[in-house]
Parts: sequence; C-alpha cells; structure tokens
Amino acid sequence: MIISVDHGNKSIKTPHLLFTSGLVESENQPGIKTDCIFWDGKYYSLTEKRISYLRDKTEDDRFFVLTLFAIAKELEYAGIKEPDDTVDVTLLIGLPPAHYGQLHARFEQYFLRKHEVVDFEYNGRYYSIRIGKVVSYTQALAAAVTRFGELKKHASSYIIDIGGYTVDVLKLRYGKPDLAVVESFEQGVITLYNSIFSQCNSQYALHLEDCDIDEVIKGEPTILPGEVQILIRKMASQFLTEFCNFLGERSIDLKVSKCVFAGGGSLLLRQIIERSDKIGFPIFIEDIHANAVGYDLLYKSEVAVHGGQ
Repeated sequence: MIISVDHGNKSIKTPHLLFTSGLVESENQPGIKTDCIFWDGKYYSLTEKRISYLRDKTEDDRFFVLTLFAIAKELEYAGIKEPDDTVDVTLLIGLPPAHYGQLHARFEQYFLRKHEVVDFEYNGRYYSIRIGKVVSYTQALAAAVTRFGELKKHASSYIIDIGGYTVDVLKLRYGKPDLAVVESFEQGVITLYNSIFSQCNSQYALHLEDCDIDEVIKGEPTILPGEVQILIRKMASQFLTEFCNFLGERSIDLKVSKCVFAGGGSLLLRQIIERSDKIGFPIFIEDIHANAVGYDLLYKSEVAVHGGQ
C-alpha cells in the first residue's frame, strides 16, 4: 500500500488526515481514552503540544512513532482494520528543499528499519507492517505539482511554503524548478509564536498557546483582552513584512511575480498576505495536505513512466 506522509514541525499530514506533531510517552496504558499506540514496550499518545523543533527528525524515535499513527490512520481510512497479514507499505515522504541533499538518505533509512516487520497496537487493534520502500521528495515542489496546470502558463513564479519552522522558497519557470532559487529558511510560524509568547508574557504575564494566537490572527472568537489581540495582529503583520524584506535582500521580489502560497502557515496568515503591499499576485493552495498529495502524484507519475513500485 502506498502511504504519503508530510512530516511537519507543527502537524503531520497525509492525503486525508491531519494531527499535531505531538507525543506523550508512558510505561503504562493511559487512563483517558485517546489515540494511542503500543510499540516496543511503551505507550504513545497524541497530544496538541507539539514536539520542539528538530532539524534532523531522525534524532530519536518520535517521528517514527508519529508515522505509525499516520500509517494506522490511513489504513483505517481505507477500511483496513486489524489485517490478518503483514501490510507492505511504500512510504512517500518529503524534506525542505535546502535540506534535501544532506538529509534525504538518512531520512529514508530511518523509516526503512532494515525492512523489518513492525508490530504495534493502535487503539487496541493489532497491526503488522513492513516498510519495504521509502521515496523522498522536495517539499514546496510537491505542493506545486497540485497546481501545475496553472503554473506552467507563467514565465516566472514562486512557491512559498510557510510551515511550522521552515519557509521553503522555490522559483519556477513555466511550472518547472529554477535551481537559481531553492531555499529553506528557519522562519516558519513557530518563530512567530515564540516571539508572541515572550512578548505577551513580558507585557501582560500571560502564558498563551498556539491555538490562542491562531484564533486572533484568523479573526475567530477569542476571550483574550483587546490589547493582547492588537499586539498579536501587529506582530503577525511585522513578521510578514520582515520576511518579505528578508527575501528582497536576496533579490526575490514578490511584487512582480506570481506567488503561490502553500502550507498551514500561509493559510493562517492569508488575510495579512492579501493586504500586504509587498506581495503583488498571491495565489493560495488551500489544501493543507498539498505536499502529501503531491508526493503521491509524483510517485504515481514516476511509476507510470518507469513501471514497477
């Protein structure tokens, strides 16, 4: 079975599902009913508190366990529950453009686990899988594939994938990558969250969570005081302005090219992006699953051309 997983620093996405990149590990079964995996003698439960940023996600087993959750959820989405036999999985993954060359081989081996069978329980149901093949792709480009029909018409465009910790910037010419601009900057929305956390704690002695900030930026109902809301919106606008200036210093002018925004951070900041005078022609990939969907499209295209799996 082909399963595509986008390992974000803020959330894990498959073509059909999304959950926060957060885990709680325990020696004992949780007393509260929640999504839970038992693997390698330990219980792991999902939590809304995300894991601290890891540039190299192979440092420990946490992202492997999050991937087991993704695989189990996709199997159940496909109607496969407690299969009688071992399920052979072809796993499709991605990395930021600037990290791909250095990390992709290690990332692939991390999931292959020497092609060994992995047995685990998910919410009390038994699963046995073997990850027989791992194929990695470039984030941002994968998202762009989902809009290729539109992008191939433009002589010059940028894909800007604003994620949890990284912002990937890729230049396209008639829908194909221009290697003159293939960048990943550690300036995703988690850096914005951290700045707001610090400022709100310093000025108002408040300890906010990501969801509190999201509500304000999206214009959703919130119980936060008015002055705190003003501060959050101001800092979010400054965040985008500073990033556009940062790109401008690198001769990336977002005012004169089509800019295709992808990723959860782009959707979070959409209203601010649309109001910005530094971005001329913003287009949004509204599907937060776009990278995962793109991995799947790229792989199936390769199989169609070259054959085999």
